[in-house]
Formats: sequence, C-alpha cells, structure tokens
Amino acid sequence: MNILYVESSRSWGGQEYRTCLEINWLNAHGHEAWLICNPDSQVHSKALELGTRMVTMPLVNRFDPICSLRLWKFCRKNKIDLLKTYSSKDHWICLPLFLCGIPLSRARCITDPIGNRSRAFVFKHGCSQIVADASVIKRQLVEEHGIDAANIEVIGSAVDLQKFKPPRDGVKFRRELGIADEIPLIGNIGMIRPDKGQLELVKAVPLVLQKRPDARFVVVGQGTGILKRGINVRNAIDRAGLADKIIMAGYRWDTPEVFAACDMIVIVSLRTEASPIVLREAFASGRPVIATKVGDIPEIVRDRENGLLIEPGNPQALASAILEFISDPELAARCAANGLRYATENFSFDKMMDAKLRADFKIVRHKRPMKGRTPPSPASQEPRPPSGRLN
Repeated sequence: MNILYVESSRSWGGQEYRTCLEINWLNAHGHEAWLICNPDSQVHSKALELGTRMVTMPLVNRFDPICSLRLWKFCRKNKIDLLKTYSSKDHWICLPLFLCGIPLSRARCITDPIGNRSRAFVFKHGCSQIVADASVIKRQLVEEHGIDAANIEVIGSAVDLQKFKPPRDGVKFRRELGIADEIPLIGNIGMIRPDKGQLELVKAVPLVLQKRPDARFVVVGQGTGILKRGINVRNAIDRAGLADKIIMAGYRWDTPEVFAACDMIVIVSLRTEASPIVLREAFASGRPVIATKVGDIPEIVRDRENGLLIEPGNPQALASAILEFISDPELAARCAANGLRYATENFSFDKMMDAKLRADFKIVRHKRPMKGRTPPSPASQEPRPPSGRLN
C-alpha cells in the first residue's frame, strides 16, 4: 500500500514522533510511505534525524487550492492509496482530494473538544474513517457529535519494546547530571506545554523535599510551538528557589537510558492527553509510574498494582505518591514489574501497525481506485526516492 501522511504541525511531540516511526516501519515492511510537512518546522528537522522519507511543502492555510493541487499531483505521481491527517488544517487541505476519490483516514489523538460545527462536519462527512488513540475519544465523537461508531477505530499508542527492554544502564545519564546512584531521581519526560502539567510538578517538589531533601527531579523535553513555554517552567523553578533540585535536560534521543536512570516516572498531564507514549515507554522500561487520570491512563494504570493514579492538578497528591514510592521500594518494584508485563502483552509496535493496516485496507478495498491505479498489493510496491521538496 502507498500511504501519504500530511503533517502541518510546526512543533514536535509524541504524535509527530510516532508518525515518523510509523512511516519508517511501513517502508521497512514492504509498503511505501511518505511524510509531507512544512520545510521550516521542528517536524522537518527531527524527521531528518530519524531518517524518515519525506517531502516538504508549505502547509499554511486550511483553505489552500494551490496546496491541495500540489498534493493531488503528488498522489497521482506516486499512486497514493490512502491519505492520513492529524489536525484540522491537515484535514481541510486534504478534503478536496477525499472528495475526488482518495480515501482519507483522520487520526484523533487528543481529548479536547472538537469545537465548532464545521470541524465536526469534516469528521462526520469528510473522511473514510477516524482512528482514535483512546476509547474516550470515540465516546466523545459518538455521544457529542453523532458520528457513526462503525467509522471509528480505536488503536492506542505502542512502542518498540526491544528498544526499552530492561536492564539498561542509567549510570551515564546520572553522571551527566551529577546525581549519585543512591539519590532518588524522579523523571518527567515529554514536550513542555501547559496541559502537560510541568508547573504542577514544580509546585509538588517543595512538598517532597520537606521529607526527602535528598530527592532530585529531571524534566526532559522542550517547549512546543512557542519555545518560551520551556522558559516559563525554568522561571517557575528559579522563582521557587529549586534550580539545584530540578534539572531541565532539554530534548533527548537517549530516552531508554533516561528511563533507566530514574527511580520513577511522573506523568502530570492536566488534559488533552489521550494515549501518552511516555506511559508506554515507562512501562516497557520497567519503571514505576505515577500518572494523572486523563485520556486512556485510567484504563491502563491499575492503582497500586502497576502504578499510582492521582487526580490532575493536585500537587499534594503528586507529592504524596512520590514519597510513597520512595519509602516503599517493594510497592515500587511490584508496580514496575506489573507495568513491564502489561507493556509486553499490550504495547507491541508491530501489533499496533498490523491493526492500523487492517483498518486501512478495509477502507481502501471499498474505494474506487484512482484512474490508472490497480488495487494495492504490498508485494508489488516499487521503490521511491528517499526525500525531496515541493515548492
């Protein structure tokens, strides 16, 4: 199958990272896949580092006939069977192609409300299927907007289990931070933005330090979109006098070693989160997890069995959970072991991609192929150039 992913986002986060991994997986498993993104975006620079096949094209406005025409020509030239979009802008840009007969799969990766009726319209009538990251999203779409449940597939995030499989050496990262092995290290990993809750973590740290002054914290990630979001967290740390207690490590590619270095991982999201990749990575790394009750987290984390669940926006509850894991290593070890077992059984990237391909083939089979295009056959794919640019 030939698949084109259209990603207009200028910032980089878990969803964009997973998109690149999906494209790389498809190209390694007998399919042909491309990413089209903005040339001056973080997506472009990070995708280059990941070796993702892509072309660049200005994706600026939701209604852009010239852009839609360029996409159409690309689809014709490369015999695209399926379009995939992630945001409202992507979707509207590709809508004319869907109306001309190219199947379109719309991903929904956040739990925020859709918004106005026009956005609900494209979900209802402007795509072949919706792939929701979590069942809570499907419920929202069905109950609030009357979208046919049969057109919504729920396929959660997954990770490369082998990449994160313990044991891994976290000593190098601790040495880099100047933190001894016996010091409790609490990690928060993910893009920095208000709904991710890093400022709530900053509020919880003094409460932890009252009882465990030796504890240290590391925030791994960068501000998305508006990079000053990262500066806002840094300023909050400085105002609280915690610069020597909370380390901001920036964006890292060596996340398996980061997980291995941490005694626990905290996910403090306030909203938006649907199917957090960091939860899957933490479980796959065999790390104890404290997480807020957002998105599909309550469906995965069983409190005090494979992690600790807390209410979002509650620094006191967060501090109490951190202190509980520090003071009860047996509980932390049991949660970590159960989390690792859960990841092994449920978070295989290969199984996720198999599920997505089944959903994709289902809609492609029932669509009339483009003129001159025979139905997709993975065995008959032709190689494509690795990258390029469309102006």
